[in-house]
Amino acid sequence: MRFVFAFVLLATVHYTQASLFGGTKPATKDQALDDVIEEGWEYVTSGSTIKLAHVKSDTRLVLPQVSYGTGSQQQAVTAHTDASSTKNFWLVDSDSPRGTAIACGEQVRLVNSDSSHNLHSHSNHKSPISGAQEVSGFDGRDSGDLWTVECLKDKKAWKRLEPVYFKHVETGWYLQSLPSKKYRQPIVGHQEVSAAKKADSNAQWMALEGYYFSARTSQAKKD
Repeated sequence: MRFVFAFVLLATVHYTQASLFGGTKPATKDQALDDVIEEGWEYVTSGSTIKLAHVKSDTRLVLPQVSYGTGSQQQAVTAHTDASSTKNFWLVDSDSPRGTAIACGEQVRLVNSDSSHNLHSHSNHKSPISGAQEVSGFDGRDSGDLWTVECLKDKKAWKRLEPVYFKHVETGWYLQSLPSKKYRQPIVGHQEVSAAKKADSNAQWMALEGYYFSARTSQAKKD
């Protein structure tokens, strides 16, 4: 199996405005998303380092390196409009070999590449603004770091540019961000990220910018 590695940049989640390079081809205004990404690069793969966009608010999942003042007092996780920040990159860590497409229903860890903290949640702490289940950056490693990728469409694997849900394995709650719930100092304008009991439009995320591995012989291409 031959793996290829490339950086892909998307300017925004508004697809007709996207500017793509590395495993992609130029997009036209009326072009379908499946036509934008070249064959072999359609899927999020194990070992890739990506940025996750919150679909509803056009923000990126970020670990701003500010600790919660309440709850677990671990690192806060937020969503923010700054797509250029290096704090937005997350390594997709799974038990599958590097370059294998992440299957729908597969468990993953999302590890912040800037700090090595795991995206984490726990039922015994509430988020500071909405009072939902807290989501944090955890500098250890346990079962609270595991998330199940749930695809919205009838797919076999996690496809780039298509929304997915992340269901927390330990509690069964879904990663979400509420656009109306924003912090003040010291992270002005950052949206709260938390976990919700039900999956809805606030819980949809999409893989955009990132360093992607492509497995040219991957069975996922047949999906």
